[in-house]
This record gives sequence, C-alpha cells and structure tokens, in this order.
Amino acid sequence: MLKRILVVRKMSALEYYYNGNHNSNELHAGKEMHEKNIKGIERFLKQNGKKFDVVTRKELSEKLISNYDAVISAGGDGTVIATAAYNKDIPQLNLKTDSRSAGALCQEGVKNSLRKLLSGDYTIEEWTRQDVYLDGKFIGRALNEVCIGESLKFSKLAKYDLIFRDYKLGLIRKESQSGSGLIIVTGTGSGAWPAAFKPFPKKSNYFEFNNLLLHSGRIARGSTNEFLMNYQGHEGKFAIDTAEYNLPRDSQLKIELSKFPLPAIIIGEK
Repeated sequence: MLKRILVVRKMSALEYYYNGNHNSNELHAGKEMHEKNIKGIERFLKQNGKKFDVVTRKELSEKLISNYDAVISAGGDGTVIATAAYNKDIPQLNLKTDSRSAGALCQEGVKNSLRKLLSGDYTIEEWTRQDVYLDGKFIGRALNEVCIGESLKFSKLAKYDLIFRDYKLGLIRKESQSGSGLIIVTGTGSGAWPAAFKPFPKKSNYFEFNNLLLHSGRIARGSTNEFLMNYQGHEGKFAIDTAEYNLPRDSQLKIELSKFPLPAIIIGEK
C-alpha cells in the first residue's frame, strides 16, 4: 500500500532559465499546462487521502526519497533522469506534464496513470543503470549514459587504455586508444542516440559503448557489463547523464552494471 508519495515537479523552462521573465507565448503556454497538471496531481492525491509532498530537483537527496513508498516524476524525460539520480530503490512513476518536454520515458495520461497507480494496476520494470567509480570512489548512477572525453564537445583528442569484459564473447579485451571520446549507454539511453546505437531493452544485463571518432585502435564499439578506462594525457571530463565531472590525468574510471536498477512503474493497459 502506498502511504507516502513524493512528487518531483519539473521547473518549467520559463521558471528555470528566465525566472518567469520572457515574452514567449510558447514558454508561457508550457508553464501553464505544467502547473495545471501539478495542481491536478495534488488534488487527486488529496481526494484519495494520500500523504504527499511536492519538491523540485534542487531539493532532492537519496535520504529524502527513501522516506516514501513511491516517487512521481512530473515533467518530462529530464525530470525522470534528475529524479532517478537520487532514487536508489523506490518505485518511480514517470508522468509527462509539459507538452514541450520529451516524454519517451513517461506514461501517457496523468489522471489515468494516477488512478491506476492507487488501484494497484501496474507492474514494476527494472531499468538497467550503470554505477560509476573514479579511482575507486563511487560517483553516481547513470540511467541513460556516461560520456567521456577530453572535452564533452568531443572536439579534442583523448588518450586512454580501455579494458572491458566483452559481453557477447565472454572475454576480457584490452586496447590503448585515442579518439574524440566515448558514449556508454544503457538500454534506456540507447534510443536517445539513434545515429550511434540500435535500441536495446531497458532491462538488460549489459550496456554498450561507442567511440564516436576513433583515431587509433580497432575496438570502436562493444557490449559489456564491466568497463575500465585508465585515462592519460590531459585533464578530461565525464558526464553521468546530465551531471558533469572532472576526469584527472592518470586516473581510472570504472563503470559496472548497477546492483540497483531503477524500479519504474508501468501502468496497466486494461
């Protein structure tokens, strides 16, 4: 039974980027629709006697989310990813509340989804995630992808030693490489890079990587569940979904299949 629910509301583009001050009719229309849907969510939960709180991504922490029985991401795919970054193992319902937002990871129909959530007409899908470690220290958990390069604009040459377990062959493979950088995607993130990856299931026992422009080396892409990079040369960068980090010279980046897939709530179709 869902006793306590956390609603993570998107900050609209008008609110987040312009502090409410912009004359774009499109931005104002998106904000109005989003706020109408948020009020509808609050009203529905109140009418059904549910205890809930509403926060933005700026207020999130793993400790906060752990106090609830379910979390609702209310916005678009960006809000899904931002919420998942702090959600270790709490069931998460993803709702699209702004017509301007991409909603590939979201359920259709806000009110219908809420009604079925409270009636128990849903299943849980475990979406694969990646645990990321820098020099042995846990940094974060990626739902979509990890990007690595000397610059995340992929305009500079990165040098590194690549070590990974080939998921298809069952072998450890190693190679010294240089290139523009790599993208390592889960099944959830594979659909976001149509030119680089063929989509594969959100629930999978592996992830895939692709070197966008390989300069030296032969292994441009692969499937794995354990990935090591010994980064060389200059300072670099890596991103876990939308969060960017520094990658020091002569450091080691490790990416492995997470023990905590995202428990995504999938609403029943009947």
